Amino acid sequence: MVLATRNLRSARRNYQLSALISSRAVREVRKVRSRGSVAVAGVIAAHQIAQAQTSQAAVAEMLAEQEIDSIADALLDLLSFTTDAVTVDRMLADVDTDQEFDRLVASIVTDAARAAESVAVTVRPDIYHVRYVSPPCCARCAILAGRVYRWSTGFQRHPGCDCSTIATTVASPFVQDIDQLVRDGQVRGLSKADMRALSDGADLGRVVNIRSKKAGLLDAGQALTRGGRPTPAGIYRLAADDRNKALELLKRYGYIR
Repeated sequence: MVLATRNLRSARRNYQLSALISSRAVREVRKVRSRGSVAVAGVIAAHQIAQAQTSQAAVAEMLAEQEIDSIADALLDLLSFTTDAVTVDRMLADVDTDQEFDRLVASIVTDAARAAESVAVTVRPDIYHVRYVSPPCCARCAILAGRVYRWSTGFQRHPGCDCSTIATTVASPFVQDIDQLVRDGQVRGLSKADMRALSDGADLGRVVNIRSKKAGLLDAGQALTRGGRPTPAGIYRLAADDRNKALELLKRYGYIR
């Protein structure tokens, strides 16, 4: 079964709702910033819980929309995806401008959504996730659209990357017509020379990668530890390919119950 991502309403709804929650978090945190890090952390935590709850529901909705039967082996502990006040204070200590402050708050809240979604996939046997680019996107992300990742594998990001994931199975890959995105002007960062090369039949991946071996993407989209506790990404690193060990560690550190 091959589905076009534009037809998966649950995935698009999840992406939009997650963005709204992060934006609302920034607005609400601004109101309490003068009260100190405890107040800021409280508002951030409330929105992180909302993100985790949304992510857990979204994974189930995506699979249901694809008519994929999958029972979770465990439920997420939503509180475990929050960041404590001490850690928030330490992270904000390096912020110099209001813009950096807003960006950091949005990042912390959005990371909770991504972490929760990855755990919601991990607790379901034989479920994978697919990279979905939200146009307009950059060329670096466009060449990776539709790539399938195992539960234990996060994907590379660049600063400001808003790619999301879709829970699915290997038997039901998602496709995005990247050539059409290029033709529609939805892929940013391409020069006139790049566009000419593409119109002459060049491969987008070669055009992008020839400029930089890694095309500006970073290996780690999330921190491996936070507040002295491994994050889900850190747990996957420890568990390697052993899903049972990953579930054991997720439970030990309170992410699932």
